[in-house]
Amino acid sequence: MPWLTYPAIDFISQFDFSDASVFEWGSGYSTLWWAERCRRIVTVESNVKWVAYIKPLLPTAVEFIVSSFDVEAEVAALTGLTERHFDVFVIDNHGPFRWRCAEVAASNLAAGGFVILDNSDQCPKACMVLRDAGLTQVDFTGFAPGNAYAHTTSIFFRGGYRFKAHGTQPHRSRAQPNPAWPGC
Repeated sequence: MPWLTYPAIDFISQFDFSDASVFEWGSGYSTLWWAERCRRIVTVESNVKWVAYIKPLLPTAVEFIVSSFDVEAEVAALTGLTERHFDVFVIDNHGPFRWRCAEVAASNLAAGGFVILDNSDQCPKACMVLRDAGLTQVDFTGFAPGNAYAHTTSIFFRGGYRFKAHGTQPHRSRAQPNPAWPGC
C-alpha cells in the first residue's frame, strides 16, 4: 500500500491504470502498488540506504533509476528519458526538491493525467508551482500507513482526467466497516 493518505489511496484505487505510464520521485511501497496496476512505472531514488532496502523488493518490470542526492540529478532522471510524458507523476522525494520536480512534472504531464504530491501541507512552494501551471488542486487529508499523525496528499489535475472507474464507483473504502444500505 502506498504511504499516501488513506483518502488519497481510496480515490486513486477506483481508477483503471492498466494503460497508464507513471513516473515517481521517491520509490517505496507506492512503487510496488503502481507496478501491479500500470503499464509502465519509472521511479527515481537518491537515498542510498533506501535503495539497498527497496530495490530487492521491486519487480523486474520497474524501471529503477538511482540518482545522486541532488535536485538537478533527480530532475535529469526524467529529462534524460526519450519519452518524458507520463500519465501520472508522483512526487514523494526529499522535501526541498519537490518544487523543482513539480515544475518538470507540470510541463511533461500527458493530457488527462495528474500529479500526486504527498505531504503537500509541508510543500506550499510545490503546490504553488503546480497551481501556477494551471493545475487544479484537490486535497486529501488524513492518516497514512506508517504514520501516527494526519497529513495531506494533494492531486493536481489539468482539466479532466482520462481514467475510467475500476469496478463500482464510489468503491467501498477500506475504512468503512458497514455494508451498503438496502435500497440506496
